[in-house]
Parts: sequence; structure tokens; C-alpha cells
Amino acid sequence: MKQILYILIGLIISIHSFSQSSAGQIDSLRQVYHSAKPDTNKVKAGIALVYAYVHLDIDSSINYALETSELANSIGDKRFEIIAKYAQARALSERDIPTSMQLYFEILDLSREGGDKTGMAQCYNSIGLVYLYSGSPEKYIDYLNKARKIYEELGMTSQINHCLAEIGGVYANINRDSALYYLNLAGVDSSRWKSQYFQYYWGVTESTENPDKARTHFLKSLEISLERNDLRCYSLASRWYCIFLQEENEIDSAITVGKGGLKAARQLGFLRGLRNNAEQLHKIYDNLNQIDSAYKYLTIQIDAQNELLSQEKIDQIQQTSIREQRRAQQLQAEKDQIQAEIRLYGAAGAAIVFLAFTIFFYRNQRKTKRSNQLLRKQAQEIEEKNIELKDSYDNLKSTQSQLIQAEKMASLGELTAGIAHEIQNPLNFVNNFSEVSSELLDETIEEVEAVKTRHALSQRHALSQQQDSSQDKESLTEITDLLSDVKSNLEKITHHGKRADAIVKGMLAHSRSGKGEKLPTDLNALAEEYLKLSYHGLRAKDKSFNADFKTDFDPNLPKVNVVPQDIGRVLLNLINNAFQAVNERSKREEPEYKPTITLKTELTANGQQLIAISDNGPGIPSDIKDKIFQPFFTTKPTGQGTGLGLSLSYDIVKAHGGELTCESKEGKGTEFIVKLPQNL
Repeated sequence: MKQILYILIGLIISIHSFSQSSAGQIDSLRQVYHSAKPDTNKVKAGIALVYAYVHLDIDSSINYALETSELANSIGDKRFEIIAKYAQARALSERDIPTSMQLYFEILDLSREGGDKTGMAQCYNSIGLVYLYSGSPEKYIDYLNKARKIYEELGMTSQINHCLAEIGGVYANINRDSALYYLNLAGVDSSRWKSQYFQYYWGVTESTENPDKARTHFLKSLEISLERNDLRCYSLASRWYCIFLQEENEIDSAITVGKGGLKAARQLGFLRGLRNNAEQLHKIYDNLNQIDSAYKYLTIQIDAQNELLSQEKIDQIQQTSIREQRRAQQLQAEKDQIQAEIRLYGAAGAAIVFLAFTIFFYRNQRKTKRSNQLLRKQAQEIEEKNIELKDSYDNLKSTQSQLIQAEKMASLGELTAGIAHEIQNPLNFVNNFSEVSSELLDETIEEVEAVKTRHALSQRHALSQQQDSSQDKESLTEITDLLSDVKSNLEKITHHGKRADAIVKGMLAHSRSGKGEKLPTDLNALAEEYLKLSYHGLRAKDKSFNADFKTDFDPNLPKVNVVPQDIGRVLLNLINNAFQAVNERSKREEPEYKPTITLKTELTANGQQLIAISDNGPGIPSDIKDKIFQPFFTTKPTGQGTGLGLSLSYDIVKAHGGELTCESKEGKGTEFIVKLPQNL
């Protein structure tokens, strides 16, 4: 096993030098690898390529790792099998953390079985790194201390200092005093150490107390990373330099540096770098209240986080940790069993042997107690980590809720134009009838004044009283007719005012957040209302838009208990999609094409209420049809759709105990069908 370590150290040293070499040297090594026979020389070249690409192209590094590991297994050389497995674990550590951790634990078991303490120390260091990548810096420090303890036993000064320096790097953004303590203990002089990693460690450490020094270290780290083609360190250092520049209120520079780190991470395929730089850019744009940019980088951050540490991968990491803990308990149990057997056989010995055994047992019990305490501590740490993961999950759920509310507000925007058109009609009626009523009242007043005048004159001329009486009757009849017209106009004003009030209340109900209350609802009326709102809304946005729409409502459709504003959102979204589809096809200038959508309701044989929205648009391609109900999936151009409309519609219908389905043929059209149970 020690020979394996020496080979591994030699490879790592040569690979470190190679990682700083030119692309021509990488091409030369690739040529050696692809032209070599399937023997140990090809394995060596493959391992060298794994480490050469780990800072340049993670996907290539993983591919060479898998090929080389398979080749080493087929050759049957145990030494190179372990070395190749170690290289595979290193390549996967930035992409598939659970698999990488499992491989390192397997190598640790092999090192432990072979008595290879140096190999165990190297595995402890690597396992700790994987825990750091998964968001557990305290576990990384624990495993570094385990490795340091072995190195101290073996007197390996260089490796001891490396462990101390890495501990200082972990503390750099947690506790400045601790970072300085460990970095100084390791003898890391910031002016002499040329490692790009330690340069940005010092940058983070000095960022609060010595900004000028911190800036120098960050720039030096980026410079060395570029010289050595180390995209990984460039991305990591950019993230911390971006944070530093933001705290120094150099926002434009912070954005430039953050985008540079994001670009390097994307080129490398470095998920942690992608997540961390996107997170910082999201915070900056959020503070600047630039919502679109903040949302863009939040999406990149969430996607990278999900790919790096999905819930499934987190569960796998926990399972691996639990298996290792159980294995440690099993080893301890086996040791306890062996000791019990020794006690059983020792009981038959002499009193001196019994006394010696008793002393030994006492000491062993103390050790067991300490081990149990350690296990309890580890269990507590695992529980705390579970709590942290739950908090992270809750934060993601909160983000999802915010996105859903944003989609609701987008839906409200779709309604606005249609509502403006609908509410304008009753307002026009109110204004017109008010003007007419005003004119009628003026005429009424004139008639009343005329009657008064004639009455006064009649008192003076008694002979004409009979004639004036007849004229008064005619005037009173005319006044009565005018007042009847005024009353009729006022009734119409009241009717259209109530209609405008209903439209406004409907708009408020649509925009209201919360689950809402189920009410007996006429789906025919609801569908017709949202059909008109959608059509007029699109017409308000695009005057050139025009389409025919037909309705086929079941007159015997009973009312059904639903949340009207929620089902209204579903109908609005589906009808909007239908109008947009036929509008898109109409722009192709097909001869004799008439854009048409049809809205149909019916009561099915099994008692379900069905709403079908069909169009004769271009149809949905078969290769994406199964994806249309997925969250954030959209075929619309960037900025014209959130990808949540159909997903939210599906969830709303499902929450009502119904189902939402889609039938589509390319070039023919699409039909969305909503089925709701009668008794909700």
C-alpha cells in the first residue's frame, strides 16, 4: 500500500506541473493516451489527463477518469486500480458528490486494511473536501485534523503545514483571528506563497481590516489563475473579490468581476462556482432593484444548486455518512465482542491474570465511553445539518411561492386591457344617459314654467280659462312623459353602474392572493366572460390582431362549487394561449386560413363538467408535448413568458379534484380539456 502512495504522490506532483502547462502539452499527452496499448502506461497517461483537465474542463476530466478506472480494473493491477479510483473520485467531487464520497470511503477502507496510514490521511483530507463542497466546512476541519494527527505521527512537516493552511482558508470568511492563527501556524507568509488559492485566502482574511492588502491579494490570485489556466480558482477568487468590491461600494466593478467568475465556471462546468457567482450577482441586482437581472441570476443559482445538491443527492450524502457511522459502530461492536471473548477465556486464568484483565477492561470501558460520546456528537452534528437543509428547503419553497405570485400578477396584466374595454361600455352608457337625462330635465323645467305662466294669465282673463286648462293638461302629460324618460335613463345608469362595479369586483377577486372560497359558479357565464376579456385584451395590445371565436355552451349545465378567480385564471391562460397560437399561424400568410378558436362546455356521462378550448393554430411539436405542464418550461421568446402558466393551471385544476389534458396535432391545432367533478 505504501508503494501505491508513492506512485500517487509522484503522479500528483507531475500532474500539478502539467496543469500549469500549455495546451500543446495536453495534446501531446492525449496523443500518448490514445495511441498507447491497454496497459499500465495508458493508465498513467489517463490519470495524468484526469488531473490536467480538472481545472480546465470537468466533463473531460470525468470522462477520462471513468475510462481509466475501467481500464485499470480490466488489467487487474491492484495498485493502479486504487490510483485510478482515487482519480475518479477527484474528478467527480465537483459534479457527483455522493459518488465521490463513496469512492473515497472505499479507498479509506482499503488503506485501513493494508495499514497504510499515509493513504488514510490523504483520504481523510479528500473526504473533508467533499464535505466542504456539500456545505459542511466544520466537517472539513474535523477530517483535516484527523489527517494532521496521522502526519504528526509520521513526522511529515510539509503535509502538516498544508492541513493547517487549509484550516486557515476555511476560517478566512468565518473568523479572522482563527484564520490568522492557523495561517501563521502553518508558516504561510502572504508575501512569499505563490499559490493562487492561498492568495485569495489572504484576500478574504484581510478584507475587513486591510482593504488595500486584500485587493492586492485578490488581483494576484486572479493573475496567477490566468497564468496557470486554473478556471476553478479564477471562479472561486472572483466570487470573493466580487463580495469585497460590493462592500467597498464599487458596484460596477463587482458586477464585472462576478460575471467573469460566472463565465469561467460555465466554461469549466464548475457547478459550485456557477452557483456562488450567480448568487452574488443576484444579490447585487436585487439591491439595485433590477428585477429582471436579479431573477435571471437567481434562476442560474437555483439550477446549479439543484444539479450540484438536489434533494436526492443530499439524501445520498446522508445515507453514506450514516453507513460510515454504522460501520464505525460495527467495528467498535466487533472489538467489544473480541474483548468479551477475551474476558471469558481470562476468567479461567489465575488471579493475577484476572486482575490484569480487570484493569484492561476498565480502561477499555473508558475508551468505549469516549467513543460513544463522539458518536453522539456526530449524531447531533448530523441532526443540526438536517435542520440546516430543512431551512434551505423552506427558503426554496418561499422563492417558489414568490414566483407563483408573480405569475398571478402577470395574469392580472393580461386581464387589464380586456377589463378596460369592458368597463368602457357601461361608462359610455352612464355618460350618455346622464346627458340625455339632463336635457330632459331642462325641457321639464321649461314646461313647468310655461304652465305657471299660463296659470297666472288665466287668473287675469277668466274667459280663456277653459282653453288654458286644456293646454295645461297637455303640458302635464308631456312632463309626465319626460319624467318617465328620466326615470328610465336613471334605471339604465344604475344597471350599467352595477355592471361596472361587478367588473371591478371581478378584477379585484382575480388579483386577490390566498386560496379563495368555493362558490356555486355558472361555468358557461365564467367562460364567456374570460373569452371576451382575453379577446379584447389582445386586441388592445395589437390592433392588427383578429380572430373568430365560437361558443358551444351546454344550456343544461348546472352550477358547480369552485373558486371562481382560480378557475378564471385557468381559462384566461388557456384562451390567451389559443389566441396567441392562431395569431402566430396567421402571420405565415397561408391562403384561405381563418384563425378560429372554439369554447365548448358539456356535462359528461359520468357527471363531470367539461370545458374544451380548441384552436386551429400550428399545434404543439410531439417532442415537447410531454413537457408543457412542467414548471418554467416555455416555448415563448425570452421575456415573454415565465413558464408557470400551464403549470399553475394544472395545479389549480388538480386541487379542484379535476384534470387538465392536452391533445394536439402539428399543423392542425390544439385542444385543452378541463374536467371538473360535479360534487366538489
